[in-house]
Amino acid sequence: MRILFPALLGMTLAAVGCSSSSENPGPSDEPVIERGPKTIEVDGDPNGLWWDAESATLYMADDENNRVLRYRDGEGISKVADLPTAPANGPGLGALARLSDGTLVVVRFGGGTAGDVVYVRPDGTSAIIPNLPPERRRIGITVTDDGQLLDGYFVRNNNVNVGSVARLTLEGTEQEVVGALQKPVGVLAVGDTLFISDQLAGKVYRSPLSAPSQLVPFATLSSPDLLAVGPNDTLLTGSRDGTVLSIRQTGEVSVLAGGFQQPHGLAYDAKNKRLFIADHDGTPEDGTNHTLRIIPLE
Repeated sequence: MRILFPALLGMTLAAVGCSSSSENPGPSDEPVIERGPKTIEVDGDPNGLWWDAESATLYMADDENNRVLRYRDGEGISKVADLPTAPANGPGLGALARLSDGTLVVVRFGGGTAGDVVYVRPDGTSAIIPNLPPERRRIGITVTDDGQLLDGYFVRNNNVNVGSVARLTLEGTEQEVVGALQKPVGVLAVGDTLFISDQLAGKVYRSPLSAPSQLVPFATLSSPDLLAVGPNDTLLTGSRDGTVLSIRQTGEVSVLAGGFQQPHGLAYDAKNKRLFIADHDGTPEDGTNHTLRIIPLE
């Protein structure tokens, strides 16, 4: 695997945004596929990303405006739905997942007092999953091949993080299946395996979905963020130093691309060999500039 533009690593944001490449258009009714490198300004703050290959749609959890957005080639960014009213300390949107019927499920952090999980039906209506403990600070969520939802959260007891991953239902149950974590951020089901990134521990763990509590260390890295499937059976995650990291099945970690602000959510389009990055601006005092980045991979 190699980057199509090796000079990207260390490039400035402005330099990356000044050019892009697209595939040749097909029939007149098909959009041009934008493979980048391209920077798209977002009227909001995208965090969790979800690529739906069947509809060729990228879904984005917009933390700034408590809503779900989507990106489609030829259409740009548009709103899918507003989410139920957010807590007073902000929505704190984390990851999102899409069920087989098209329902989108989004976790909300809540700052230890108002955490919850919301969903958006295909008709655009949204609701809060009932009866979930509000003290749980949720960041990651995934859906298994058989349609089960798993979410990650932590609580703070006497200033000590206690983290878990739970099996979640839209009816309002959240049953712990993995404990003894510190700050689970990324939660990702791939086939029969569960991957969890623990940001405070600096680890990515894996376990069989049939026995999720049987965690073993998979990779060691600094402050891993949300997880995504990458090319050639790799995992991808962002780092606070502005890089996107690739993790091979051996657990070997390498820098895939750099020059970003704070890459949060990632999503890989395998058909068109491109990566979407929710690039968060962590220095709003200089003028907020949250963006969606698209880079080509092969």
